[in-house]
Amino acid sequence: MRRFERINNVVESVEDYRIGGYHPVHLGDVFHQRYEIIGKWAFGQFSTVWLARDQRLQRDVTLKILKSADSEDSQELYILNELSHSITPHTGKEHVISLLDHFEHEGPNGLHLCLVFPIMMSDGEAMTIRGKARNASFVRAVSSQIILGLDFLHQNNMIHGDLQPANILFTVKQAQHRESLVPPEFSPVRWLPGITADSSAPRYLMTSQRPRGMLDDASFSSLIVKIGDLGGAIRKNDYRSRPVTPLGLRAPEIIEGHSWDDKIDIWALGCLIFQLATNEALFPLMSFGCVDEEMRDLRALIQHIMGRGYKSFAIHVGERLPSDFGSKGIEEFASFLASMLQQSPGRRSSTSALLKDQFLVC
Repeated sequence: MRRFERINNVVESVEDYRIGGYHPVHLGDVFHQRYEIIGKWAFGQFSTVWLARDQRLQRDVTLKILKSADSEDSQELYILNELSHSITPHTGKEHVISLLDHFEHEGPNGLHLCLVFPIMMSDGEAMTIRGKARNASFVRAVSSQIILGLDFLHQNNMIHGDLQPANILFTVKQAQHRESLVPPEFSPVRWLPGITADSSAPRYLMTSQRPRGMLDDASFSSLIVKIGDLGGAIRKNDYRSRPVTPLGLRAPEIIEGHSWDDKIDIWALGCLIFQLATNEALFPLMSFGCVDEEMRDLRALIQHIMGRGYKSFAIHVGERLPSDFGSKGIEEFASFLASMLQQSPGRRSSTSALLKDQFLVC
């Protein structure tokens, strides 16, 4: 039953402020007697994400507050803790988001797990709406960091399972986080007539204060890239879990219901890097709402783009890259992507092989 007037701004669903749902947050709230909310980064299906001030250490951090129903026995917390204690020396550890702190917060909608992370200013979803493709130096720098992070996960027997642009996080060295925020835009929360108001919802919702195109002009050499959101991560050999990869990035073996392993991340990685380079989805699904239709369309797209041979795929890639990529760069990039987008999982490159690919080391 609806309890609130509809809010048309780009905010989380106000109806999800209920038992088991989001925790109501306002600017200036202090959590754990330590973290003061100073701005809103984002929201997702399972959490809201905030810019906060760590009053104890006098630094800005990201505070992710999970829905109450998703807080108990959090797989994300378990995996983050396990990775933070990894003794494997690996430079890729710096390219996976690290957990600074965690705690539980009791609210009107239940007990919420709160995760504290370093500040990351943008994500791949925001970075792929600029309307023009990226140059080769940017693509090399970003791809190398993502693959290093993924190699670290795979060497620690983890499958990310949800590689997509929104889960690739970006920042720059010596970033000014607070100064970058756009002014808050408030959407008042209004209860419907006849509904008894209580403390389950905030007084207002807020759109993200991340400015559009925040890092569009950042030099590729200053970018720091990390893999984030390990809530969908799966331990290798855990065949009871199911990957939560968005449909357009799912590997053929998932689509067909076949057995799968960490190579599903490699397929998603190829789709992801193509999108970061071109600002277009590799397999853009146009039908929504009917799973059978979406699956049929995805199969057809994969066959159309990947099933007609390497030369056809290389032309498809080259048509979407800027001229300064150069013919040699286009050929190397297409080959790099094709090594990840093999329909047979056994033919896909490993992360260690990708790090030695000609496109990255030239």
